[in-house]
Amino acid sequence: MRYLIILFVFLSFSNFAQTSCHCSLKGIVASKERKEKVPGAYVYIKGTNKATVTDANGLFLIKDLCPGKYTLVCQMASFDPIETTINLTDEHEEDFELSAHDEHLQEVFVQGRKQEITSQLKTQLSQEERSQRDGLSLGEMLKGLTGVQSLQTGSSISKPVIHGLHSSRVIILNQGVRQEGQNWGSEHAPEIDPFVSKNIQVIKGPGGLRYGGDAIGGIVMLEPDALPDTSALHGSIQSIYFTNGRQGVVSGLLEGGIPKAKGWGWRVQGTLKDGGNVQTADYYLSNTGVKEENVSLGFGYKSNHLGADLFLSRFHNVIGIYEGSHIGNIADLENSIARSRPLAAFTPKEFSRRIERPNQDIWHDLGKIKAYYHLASMATLRATVAAQSDERWELDVLRAGKNINTLRFNLDTHSGEFLYDETNTNKLWKGQFGFTFLDQGNITSGNRVQNPTLTTSLLPNYSLQNIGIFALERRATEKWEFEAGFRFDVKEIETHRPKINFSPIILRKNNSFDGWSGSLAYTYHWNLVAKSQITVSRAFRAPGANELFSNGVHHGAGAYEIGDPNLKGESAVNLSFSTNFKPERWDIELGLYSNQIHNFIYLKPEVLNGAAVYATTVRGVFPIFSYQQVNARFQGIDFQAGYLLTPRLSIQQKTSIVRAFDTENDQFLVGIPADRFEYIARYAFKKYNQYVSAGLTQVAKQNRVEPGSDYANPPAGYFLMNVNWGINLHTFELNLRISNALNAAYRDYLNRFRYYADDQGRNISLKLGYHF
Repeated sequence: MRYLIILFVFLSFSNFAQTSCHCSLKGIVASKERKEKVPGAYVYIKGTNKATVTDANGLFLIKDLCPGKYTLVCQMASFDPIETTINLTDEHEEDFELSAHDEHLQEVFVQGRKQEITSQLKTQLSQEERSQRDGLSLGEMLKGLTGVQSLQTGSSISKPVIHGLHSSRVIILNQGVRQEGQNWGSEHAPEIDPFVSKNIQVIKGPGGLRYGGDAIGGIVMLEPDALPDTSALHGSIQSIYFTNGRQGVVSGLLEGGIPKAKGWGWRVQGTLKDGGNVQTADYYLSNTGVKEENVSLGFGYKSNHLGADLFLSRFHNVIGIYEGSHIGNIADLENSIARSRPLAAFTPKEFSRRIERPNQDIWHDLGKIKAYYHLASMATLRATVAAQSDERWELDVLRAGKNINTLRFNLDTHSGEFLYDETNTNKLWKGQFGFTFLDQGNITSGNRVQNPTLTTSLLPNYSLQNIGIFALERRATEKWEFEAGFRFDVKEIETHRPKINFSPIILRKNNSFDGWSGSLAYTYHWNLVAKSQITVSRAFRAPGANELFSNGVHHGAGAYEIGDPNLKGESAVNLSFSTNFKPERWDIELGLYSNQIHNFIYLKPEVLNGAAVYATTVRGVFPIFSYQQVNARFQGIDFQAGYLLTPRLSIQQKTSIVRAFDTENDQFLVGIPADRFEYIARYAFKKYNQYVSAGLTQVAKQNRVEPGSDYANPPAGYFLMNVNWGINLHTFELNLRISNALNAAYRDYLNRFRYYADDQGRNISLKLGYHF
C-alpha cells in the first residue's frame, strides 16, 4: 500500500509538472538600423539550459517553460547584446532590435554556438566580481581568477601572473591596443585605469595570434562599451573608500550622441585616487602611499558600411616605495631580511599621506584611431593605429644630500594593425589575415634615442622594430569547431651607448630575432550544457631589452639586476585541455595544461651554494638578480565548480595549481605561484538584487623551491577571509567588501618585499555608485 501511495504521488507530481510547464516563448530578432531580420542570433534564458537560435527569418521559439520570472538574453556577432526580464504566464512574444557595433575584440556566434576569438583556456571577471573590486589596480582585480595570480612589489604595485608567467609574456590589450609601457620588472605595474573598460577577460596560455606570438603566458583584454548612437546623456559616478591606507577613489563617466547627427557618439571618463601609508596586521609601512589622476576621451562615427573612432587617455600616478627596501650595508640588509618585524624607523606609529623618496612618478599617454569598412562580400577591412608615450621616473633615497640617484625611462611607441576579416561572412571557413607593426624608442639619458649621454643607467637607450604577419581560419558546425592559425614575427633591437659618460662617440649594437607561432584547436559540443576543447600551440618570444642589457640598481624593486646580451629567443609548445559542464544547478570548468618552454628566461636570485651575494653601490646594498636561460616545463590545473543549493543559496570552489621545473638542471624554478584554493558561499535576497557572500582563500606554502636558492625561505601558507555585500536600488549601487577580515599577518611568496615586511592587513571598502 505504501508503494502505491508513493507511486500515486509521483505520477500526480509528474502530471502536474507536465501540465504546468506548458508555456512557450517566441519572437523575432531584427537589426535596429536596417530593420533586417537577423538569422543565427543566440537566444537563451539565464540560469537554465533553455536556448535556441533564430532561423533564416529571424524567428525563435522556446517551448516547455514553467511560469515564472526569467532573464532573457539575445546575442549576435557585431551587435550589442540585449538582456531583458519577462514574466511568463502562458504564450509570450518578445521581439529584439539589435544595435550594430564594431568592436576590435568581438565575439562571434555561429549556429547558436558562442565563437570566441580563440579556443584557448579563458576566464573573465563577472559583473559582480568587477563591482566588488572596483578601485583596485588591474593586477589585484584579476587576482583570484582561476589560473591568475598577482606578482607584487609591496602593497601598492601588482601585475597579473597567468599560469606562472608574467611581464612581457602576458599581452595586455587596452581598448584594442597592445599596451606598451615599461613592464619589465616586478614593480612595473600596467599603466591602466580599469574603470575605462566594461569587460575584462583573460586568455590563458599561448593564443590570440592576431595580437602577438609572444603571449606565452596569455592575454588580458580590456574591452570598452560601444560608443552611444543616441543624443540622450548617460553616465555614472562611483565613489569608493578603503580603510587601509585611508584611500579614496572617485571615477565618473559621461556619454551621449550628437543631436541631429546620426551615428556620432562620444564619451569622457576620469578617475582620481589618493591613499596614504598601508597597514599590515600589526604596523604601518612607511612611504607606501599612492596618488593617481586619469582621464580619457572617446569620439566616433558608425554606419551600416563604415565607422571610425578616436580614443585618447592619460594615466598618471605617484607610488611610494617602502623605505625598508633600501638598506645602507650588507649587515643591515641581512638583518632586515631575517627580522620578523621591520625596524621602528620603517614602521611609523602615525598615519601619513606624504610620499617621500624612494618613489615612482609615471605618465602614460595613449592615442588610438580605429576604422572599419564592410565590403559587399560581408567581409570587413579593419585598421588600427596608435601612439603611446610612457615616461617613468624612479627616485631613490638621497645619499650624502645629493639628488643624483634617479632612473628615467621615456618609451615612445607607434603601432598598428591592418586586417581582412571574414568573421561575419557566410563562408564555411572564416578567416582573418593581416599584419602588425611596432616602432619603439626608449630614452634613459640624453634627449634623443640616438644620442645618449650616460653609461651608468640601468638600461641603454634603444630602438626597437617588430613586424608580424598572421593568418587564422575557423570552421564551426552544430557539434564541433576547428581553428588553425599561423604567425611570423621579425624583431630588431639596436642599442646606443656613449663610449664614456658624455662622450660624442656612440657605440651601437644590433640584435635581430625572428620566429614563428601557430595553433590548432578543436572544440566539441556534447550537448547544450557541455563542451570540451583541446589546443596545441607554439609561441615564439624574443628577449626583451631588460633581459639583454640590464646592469644596475632597479630602485622600485630594491634590487641590482644583470642582463645577458647573448640570450636567445624563447619557443614554447603548449598543450591544453578544458571541459565546461553547466547543467541546471551546476557550473563546472576544468582546465589542464602543459607548457614546454625552450630557452626560458627568468630572473634568478644570486645565491651561490647557499651563500647570498649582494651588490654594494653608492646607492646602498641590494640583492642581485641576474637573467638566466634554461629549458623549462610548466604544468597545472585550473578548476572551478559552482552549485546552486537553493534558488538563492550557492557555493563555489576555485583551484589554481602550477608546477614549474627546470628540466635542464633537474630542479624547481623560483618565483612560481603557490597552490591557491578559494571557497565561497553566496546568498541572494528577493529584492533589489541584494546579496551577501563570504569567502575563504587558502594559499599553501611554496615548498617546490630548491634549498638555498633565494635570499629568504618561502613564507608560511595562510588563510584569508573575505566578506561582500551588495545591493542595487535602480540607479544606485552600494557595495561593502572586507578583505582579510580576520586581520591575518602573512607574507605572500610572489611579493618581492616579503623579504622585509608583512602583507596588507584588514581592508574595508565601501562603494557607492550612481548610474543615469
